[in-house]
Amino acid sequence: MMYPVLKPAMPLAIALLGTWTLAGSAFAQETAPETPAMTGAEITLQTTMGDIVVTLDPAGAPKTAAQFLGLVKTGHYNGAAVYRIEPGFIIQLGDLDQKLDYRAPKLPPIELETSTNKHSRGAVALAHAEDPNSGQSTFYIDLDANPSLNATEGAAPNTTGYAVFGHVTAGMDVVDAIAAIELAPEGGPFPGKLPKVPVVVNKAVVTRE
Repeated sequence: MMYPVLKPAMPLAIALLGTWTLAGSAFAQETAPETPAMTGAEITLQTTMGDIVVTLDPAGAPKTAAQFLGLVKTGHYNGAAVYRIEPGFIIQLGDLDQKLDYRAPKLPPIELETSTNKHSRGAVALAHAEDPNSGQSTFYIDLDANPSLNATEGAAPNTTGYAVFGHVTAGMDVVDAIAAIELAPEGGPFPGKLPKVPVVVNKAVVTRE
């Protein structure tokens, strides 16, 4: 499993994020995120709350963008449920369905890519556990700028932070609506962060390549 500190008894790969602080992190606003110029594939996540369009950034994180695109093509994200919501921080999904059953990806983990891409509002990044090369299919969307998740300045390449491989280019209002859902006090790999009403990706579609 991919929890940096927590080690639940599930197979292989749900990961994310070491330590962080939300103090001083503004809650997501209705304004659209500043979207960097990208020319990669476009993926539409058709969720039960509405469509979220993610544009990949192969220049900034080529291996990670290719991993995500490959998993979309295998149908891995069809049926994936959001299982972690932290207002002002992230929403996370990828390897669990709405019953919280693990769904094994058909592609292996990949090495971390240090990138100049930053964790800005609307950034999409690959999660990993304590091993920086354990990222596989779990991903998250930044609800605000999260500089603590960027690569550490001066650190050896490909050893710190999380690889931003794309950006939400449409549907950030849907992301914000998901982040505003009432949370269950128990359940899920991150207790207190599971939405009471399941939010599911019905289908992930490549809408431009």
